[in-house]
Formats: sequence, structure tokens, C-alpha cells
Amino acid sequence: MVTSTRNPFEVLLVSAFGIYCAASLIAFDRVATTVLRAFPEPWALVFLAAGLVACSITMSGIIRASTMKGVLYERAGLMALGGITFAYACWAIGNTGIRALAFALMLLAIAMSSVWRSVQISQARKTAMR
Repeated sequence: MVTSTRNPFEVLLVSAFGIYCAASLIAFDRVATTVLRAFPEPWALVFLAAGLVACSITMSGIIRASTMKGVLYERAGLMALGGITFAYACWAIGNTGIRALAFALMLLAIAMSSVWRSVQISQARKTAMR
């Protein structure tokens, strides 16, 4: 059986991004970054909702890591989180320019680590299936 490693860094990173998305959805005008406020009208909220859903799916997969379904949930949530943070980084650079470089690099690091963990899960799953 493939199980999650329950890496504390991954759990805290996903939890923090999920909490940020939830707080930004609740109090958008006070919490959201200037990059999010520059999104077209409904898309910032759609982006935050998608981030919250991706983090929720990932966390439910991590919690249910002893089952194959849980591991697949974790992988699906991480792939979605990787895509969302990549899009957020691209929007930050495109909208704000070089001033958003540090923020965009952090988001790209989250995206790459999410995709990397998804690949690890896929490889471990293929090895376990043999």
C-alpha cells in the first residue's frame, strides 16, 4: 500500500494556503493582496475558492493516507494546488512586474513542490502495483 509521508512542511504549507484562501474569501477587501485585487471582478473570488477546494482535497487525502483513495486525493489536490499557485505567480509577475519577484518565486516554489510530491506519489503507486 502506498502511504503519505505526512511531511510536516507539506501539511503546514497546504494548511496555511487554505487558511489564507478562506480568510480572503470572508474578508476580501481587508485580507486579499493587491495582486488578487487586480484580478477581474469575479475571478479573484473564483481563484480563492479553487485554492480552498484544492487545499481541502489535499488535506483530506493526507488525513486518509492509509487508503489508496486518500493517497489519490492527496495527489489530485496537490496537482490542483500546483496549477493554482503557478497561475497566481504568473498573474503577479504580469500585473506587478519585477516588484512581485520575491512573491512570485515563493508561489513558484509551492507549485513546484506540489507537482514534485504528486510525481513521488505516482511513482510510489506504480512501484506498489507491481
